[in-house]
Amino acid sequence: MSRLTKYNKRVTVQQSTQTKGETGGLTNAWTTLFTCWAKVVPASRSKRLLYGEVVYNEFYEVEMKKRVTNVDADCRILYGGNAFQILAFTVDDVVSVDIIR
Repeated sequence: MSRLTKYNKRVTVQQSTQTKGETGGLTNAWTTLFTCWAKVVPASRSKRLLYGEVVYNEFYEVEMKKRVTNVDADCRILYGGNAFQILAFTVDDVVSVDIIR
């Protein structure tokens, strides 16, 4: 019999790294730090007009177990085929992250 858990969504945490390009300039690349199970809860959605273009925002709250390497402001979270920017995070017994797309 399988056991139900609150950490039932698969997320990938990536960190921004700068690498030298062919011409010597710096380019940003994303390196995967870890993939883990997390609790992902939709917080809100919004739609607004910005410079004549409709912009959709989705906010989520993500909770995952604390680990040796945790998220920081230079990271992003991949979830459901989308990349999400980290707005805020706290590290206590668990890691709580607020993200936006």
